[in-house]
Amino acid sequence: MQSEGAAHADHLASAPEVDAYSLFMHHTVGAWLLVIGLLLLVHRLTGQRIAAYRIGIGAAWVLLGVFLFVKSDPEGWPLGPAGFVESFTMPSRWDWIQHKILAFLPISLGLCAARAHVPVPRSLWIYAAAGLALLGGLAMTVHQHADHPGTYEIINIQHRFLAISALFIAGSLILDSKERVTWRVKPYLLPAGLLAAGLQLTLYVE
Repeated sequence: MQSEGAAHADHLASAPEVDAYSLFMHHTVGAWLLVIGLLLLVHRLTGQRIAAYRIGIGAAWVLLGVFLFVKSDPEGWPLGPAGFVESFTMPSRWDWIQHKILAFLPISLGLCAARAHVPVPRSLWIYAAAGLALLGGLAMTVHQHADHPGTYEIINIQHRFLAISALFIAGSLILDSKERVTWRVKPYLLPAGLLAAGLQLTLYVE
């Protein structure tokens, strides 16, 4: 049986690789959010007249969710050496569970954004998307990286900023549903929130 000291040494030896993979995931998601934010900005600048932009934005959200579901946590299911049941008992199981649950948020946002030919009032789609963004923001306030205890504070601070961005996005979505609110900047608040979150993630450090 491996001693506790040996196990700790193995963890330290593998830490750079874990950090590199984590940074890759955060930076990739950040770049993806920047693309979605830019697509949405162009969609708003064109008066939301081109349906292809809306469908493209929805598809980008869904692809992001699938990417997160499959690629997050390289040691766990579905790509890692641990099987589905084994993933619930591995040391990083809480990270794995959180990431799998969070992956469904962009998928749901994508379905809300696309909403092509679905007989549901637009306001309901917006409130559903705002609720998901709010859920994501709340999740960021409790999301932990158990394998990075030495850099907990900097990770914690970045997650708090991401939570603020998610709450800003949720508020922007709710404003979108308020036709009486005619602020000139209102159409651009949501793209700004997505771009801010994307920029934070592309600059993410551990």
